[in-house]
Amino acid sequence: MTTSAEGDQDPRADLGDLEAMLDAVTDHAVIKLGPGGEIVRWSRSAQAMTGYAADEVVGRQVSLLHLEGDREAGLMERELESARDGRREFQGWRIRKDGERFLARVTLTPVRDTEGALSGFVKVFRDATESARAESLFHGLLDSAPDAMVIVGQDARIVLVNRQAETLFGFVRAELVGREIEVLVPPRFRDRHVGHRSAFLADPQLRPMGAGLELSGMRRDGTEFPVEISLSPLETAEGRLVAAAIRDVTERRETEQRLQRQRDEILELSTPVIQVWDKVLALPIIGTLDSLRATRLTEGLLEKIAQSQAEVAILDISGVPTIDTQVAQHLLKTVQAAALMGTVSIMSGVRPETAQSMVHLGIDMGRLRSRNTLQDALQLALAVLAERAGTAATAAQALRSGGAR
Repeated sequence: MTTSAEGDQDPRADLGDLEAMLDAVTDHAVIKLGPGGEIVRWSRSAQAMTGYAADEVVGRQVSLLHLEGDREAGLMERELESARDGRREFQGWRIRKDGERFLARVTLTPVRDTEGALSGFVKVFRDATESARAESLFHGLLDSAPDAMVIVGQDARIVLVNRQAETLFGFVRAELVGREIEVLVPPRFRDRHVGHRSAFLADPQLRPMGAGLELSGMRRDGTEFPVEISLSPLETAEGRLVAAAIRDVTERRETEQRLQRQRDEILELSTPVIQVWDKVLALPIIGTLDSLRATRLTEGLLEKIAQSQAEVAILDISGVPTIDTQVAQHLLKTVQAAALMGTVSIMSGVRPETAQSMVHLGIDMGRLRSRNTLQDALQLALAVLAERAGTAATAAQALRSGGAR
């Protein structure tokens, strides 16, 4: 090793070691510039990246790597001027010796002598063409996604959004990037949402968020709307991110609600409760009874009994194709519920084959009265009313007689 007379290491040896280290760097080109932008030192990595050998560029302006338009616009001078007071970073197109363009990410750092005067710059640049192409492709795919996409970091802050997210929530990207994801959640759900996203970050995997729950989003103007959210983890060089695909399901929810209302109306129309006489109701049952329809039937009958103070309810089953154990149980529960409200139930429309089927199945309808036709059931209903009226009159007379004594 070469040493000076004082026993210190020779500065030329230090410089040689430094240049060897710089030449070992293959993914970044490192060059030394003079204060006016002239190339002073040129590393092997710079030669490999640009195609220029050191003896072709040393002493020339570094602007030889700039596009013609940038040279005419004084791009080099502006970059050097901005870096005089400290390190600066740039990104822009550069050109190789063979004329091929490449996207460079540049770091420019000022160098000063022992007296603090500017002696030049160290310029480090990296070919970012492929990464930029990949990033552009990623952004293109993100923007072409049919759903709103929001990319969130480990700190729950928004990293990236696509055009659909801007449209859906009414924000521009600059208003969302860097803010916590809860900005898109209605205030009353935010505490709960923090728990949901913390649980996902603890165990990230592709899955819908809040399965079985009705989720809501909030637009910039404060309006809320129903959403479905699918979450996916993304492993990147910057760490794990979470991609949220958000879909506005307002139209679907409205359609579902409309269909449900239509089903309810159809059920009500298929089991109408008709007041055929004072204190007498008739419930014509047509078609097959299932659990949902039977529940509606019972609810509708009980509501009508309460409104009309009916004392007799006729259940006409002439339109029911078959009577099985389940149907019989539904009818029996309806009769029992009506009885608790003081209403006598009469079954009509029992056909011979229906009666035989019920006997064969061992179905016991208890004390439920039945008649063959609706006309016969109505006559029985009137008789029941008369009987109740007579009983009530006798009871009233007894009470008056007792009071007279």
